[in-house]
Amino acid sequence: MYNICIIGASFNWTRTIVYDMMAVFPERLHFRLVDLNPEAAEVCRQWGELATKWCGRQDTFSAFTERRQALPGADAVFIAIATGGFDAMTNDLLIPEKYGIYGTVGDTAGPGGWSRAIRNIPVFAEMARDFDELCPEAFIVNYTNPMSALTATLDRLCGNPVVGLCHSYIQTKNVLQHIFGLEDWSELSVSIAGMNHFSWVTDFKIGRRDGYAALRERIGGGSLLDLMRMEEPDANGFVSGHRLCAALYDTYGYIPYVGDRHTVEFLSYTLSNEPKRYTFSGPDGVQDDVLDHYGIKRTSLEARQRRAAGFKGRIQKEIAEFAAALAVDEPEAGQPIKSEEPSAELVRAYLTNSPMTEVVNMLNVGQIPGLPLGACVETFGMIDGLGIRPVMVDNVPESLLEIMRPQAINQKWVTEGVLTRNKGLLLQALYNDPQCKGLTPDRIRAMAEELLEANKRWFTL
Repeated sequence: MYNICIIGASFNWTRTIVYDMMAVFPERLHFRLVDLNPEAAEVCRQWGELATKWCGRQDTFSAFTERRQALPGADAVFIAIATGGFDAMTNDLLIPEKYGIYGTVGDTAGPGGWSRAIRNIPVFAEMARDFDELCPEAFIVNYTNPMSALTATLDRLCGNPVVGLCHSYIQTKNVLQHIFGLEDWSELSVSIAGMNHFSWVTDFKIGRRDGYAALRERIGGGSLLDLMRMEEPDANGFVSGHRLCAALYDTYGYIPYVGDRHTVEFLSYTLSNEPKRYTFSGPDGVQDDVLDHYGIKRTSLEARQRRAAGFKGRIQKEIAEFAAALAVDEPEAGQPIKSEEPSAELVRAYLTNSPMTEVVNMLNVGQIPGLPLGACVETFGMIDGLGIRPVMVDNVPESLLEIMRPQAINQKWVTEGVLTRNKGLLLQALYNDPQCKGLTPDRIRAMAEELLEANKRWFTL
């Protein structure tokens, strides 16, 4: 039996992780569900116990509010937390708005990502120490943003194999599949290099055919945008019109991560200096800002809260459905619903020494030669019983390296600045951030002071 710990056993991630692990592991699993909200942990435990019976399995579930009680002897740990919740996220978005910066997501780059990092890094540093003490051999999967800074924190402070995972590679392959009318991914060979939410397809093939040559032929005298789905939902249900993706392809000749809502936060000319925007009213009545630049929707906090409530409602509905199905004398066994997420396969590759490769986030030890060593980068990695080893990506164009370099350096400075409580380094990360290029240094310092004050419950200098 394998012991699987989920830290941040929310109504969103628990269902996906549990189903994926059930689908990949025929062995019996024990899930330890940890959440500061006892209701979330308990409801997810109830769901899990019914789900395993519905699938004809014998997995077991325990609920905790204290992670140190759940970690001893864990074989794998999944992290999906949001330190401070929606209240803290409000400050990540609204404080930069006072300075003319309108983040679309606010969880990766820019002052919003900086703010989210400074309150999460101390929590991740504590978790890293717990992993070293209580489960030093466990495979650690991080889903929490800002992915780069938080995965780097774990990688620096604990000896466990650590990987950061994101939907970006999945979404990019889905778009390529659509562009070329492929039935599945089997013909796609894709090379990825960059940072989380700002990676680039440096090379790809369709079967044995050069992908970029085939793409240029397919575009002809038109635009990449002509070949892409419009308003396509990502794995979390958010949509991207791909206008920015197409514009960046036209500019650099390479396809970036296709999720415009995230990519836009790495640029200097889109979110700052009071960008033009208009209001969009969705079918649920929630009003969101839309940036005039590339028509990218900013997700309101109200919409995020409604979405979170929807996840809770889904689990509660499934609890009732499972109970009804199991009440009959001879219930039909269901099947776990496997997502496209690769995390369960990665855990199995490590625990059973079954080598595989997958796109991962980990510290740069030379896999992207043109980016700073020690920055957390996104490339392929090989996973087996030894842990995770990155795969080198050579010949990354200098134009792409230069546009990625500021955020790679910023991530290093933010992580180091929080861990050493170095205010000067933290400020340098904001001075250097593309979103802040239109602000004078004194305005940047004033914004930093407001963000530090808003996060003082979790981080003080």
